[in-house]
Amino acid sequence: MALRLRNVNASMTGATSGSVSAGLQHDADRSGSIQNSSPKPRTGSTFLIKLASSGEFITLFEGQIVLALPHGRESHWMCVGDEEWSGFKNLISGRFLGRDEHWRLVCDQKWHREWEKFRVKERRGGGSVLIMKHWSTLRPIGTKMENDVEKLAMIENWESDEMIWEFIEA
Repeated sequence: MALRLRNVNASMTGATSGSVSAGLQHDADRSGSIQNSSPKPRTGSTFLIKLASSGEFITLFEGQIVLALPHGRESHWMCVGDEEWSGFKNLISGRFLGRDEHWRLVCDQKWHREWEKFRVKERRGGGSVLIMKHWSTLRPIGTKMENDVEKLAMIENWESDEMIWEFIEA
């Protein structure tokens, strides 16, 4: 599955013109940013996690984590955790966003343990970087190529373009 599903709304059953993405567009100011976005999520609240550069959201689609325009609650994540480590529980599956043994982002665990923990690091220019722990090292979330398909994953290269995320309260 491709990382970006630009037409995910048409692929899902029950798509309507009043989708979440349409509602979010009404909240945009002239600069294109969402007025109710936050650089850091609050524990106990539900958010959409938006990639600032593309306007797409981390979405659970057919069991895969993809970047797509949101529809329904597949892009809604409840924030859990503490000040240091956050977790994101998908409202549809009841499972946590995390990583697998190949460092790809997945949503398949019922618990919030080491592989489902994220640190949200605010950036001076706005937004945040999502970071995961690998042993004693912190690594950013980015993309990697796998079988000619770009996937969201924990990556090694801090020198690559950072993916800047915004949290939009649902």
